[in-house]
Amino acid sequence: MKWKLCLVFILLASWLIEQGLVGVKTAEAVVAASATTTLRLSICGNALVDDGEQCDVPGETGQYSTTIAGRQCSLICEFGPYCGDGILQTIFAEECDDGNNTSGDFCSATCRIEPAGAGGGGVTGGGAGGGGGSPREQGQTEIRVTGLAYPGRMINILLDTQTIGSVRAANTGRFEFSTDASPGTATMGFWTTDINNVRSITFNTTFDVTQGAITNIAGIVLPPTIRLASPNVNPGLPASVSGQAAPNSLVELHVNRSEFIATTTANAEGLWSLSLDTGRLRVAEHTLRARSVSGVAPLLTQSSFSSAIQLFVGVDGRATSNSDLNRDGRVNLTDFSILIFWWGTDAGNSDPSADINGNGRVGIEDFSILLFNWTS
Repeated sequence: MKWKLCLVFILLASWLIEQGLVGVKTAEAVVAASATTTLRLSICGNALVDDGEQCDVPGETGQYSTTIAGRQCSLICEFGPYCGDGILQTIFAEECDDGNNTSGDFCSATCRIEPAGAGGGGVTGGGAGGGGGSPREQGQTEIRVTGLAYPGRMINILLDTQTIGSVRAANTGRFEFSTDASPGTATMGFWTTDINNVRSITFNTTFDVTQGAITNIAGIVLPPTIRLASPNVNPGLPASVSGQAAPNSLVELHVNRSEFIATTTANAEGLWSLSLDTGRLRVAEHTLRARSVSGVAPLLTQSSFSSAIQLFVGVDGRATSNSDLNRDGRVNLTDFSILIFWWGTDAGNSDPSADINGNGRVGIEDFSILLFNWTS
């Protein structure tokens, strides 16, 4: 009888094993599960929106768009600036940006400020029982600046001619700065000294600050500094010119307001130098200026000009300040009067030029340079 029960148990166990309902341990080694790693490649320019990309449209360069629907993809597969991105970009004439392209909400579909009472944004009073709604809550009024200068140098920052702070440029030359501000028209200035303690010109920019919004100012590039090993040189001999600019930028040297006569490339520290062939110049007094070009085509950023310095080729001369507009050895009210006479023009035939910084227009930048060099 016992052997029959054993046979029943054996048959039952065999059936359970066949059905996979019971496992059997054997002397074979148990293989542990292996860990796996998944690697996803993101290739910008393959027309596919890979991980970490906002977009991928070959041929687009991220140009500014007036609408969300028309926004362009940049060369690094991120959307370029556009009206409706929630960032106020005065460089593209935006007066506001509330993150949409809808009018009637204080900010129009084209990022222009709408007055209260116009469209759906304005609210008027109702009956005698109460007001027509609550005023729109305003955020913090702030200016945020990003720019490019000389690596490791301290950038001095002015707001409406008053110094408000300083910030040190990174090794890449990039700097960032933010400050609270009052709404309305504002002028910011930026200047620094290079590694040889040569002072740059003060780069100024004027823009509108919107109340309750962050005004972003981008693309600030400090012009190069420029100096001569000697202001006097015999005709045909080389003149050594040097300075500091945005790192790895192309530096153009201009003589007497002409097209650039020589170019060189700044190194990773922004230092540049070149040997000017004076055999190409007539025997006379000349003025030299420099400017830099950064980036890769078609997204190039060109700085304004440096201050102008004098080079005397084959003639006796003494270098004076470029703010000394009547060349009497002093910078005073006489020079200020000359500057005011040419204010708002291209400086005409004034010699030396009242356009001290050489940007094509006599204005606040030239006035700032003149004040810095004031003697009596």
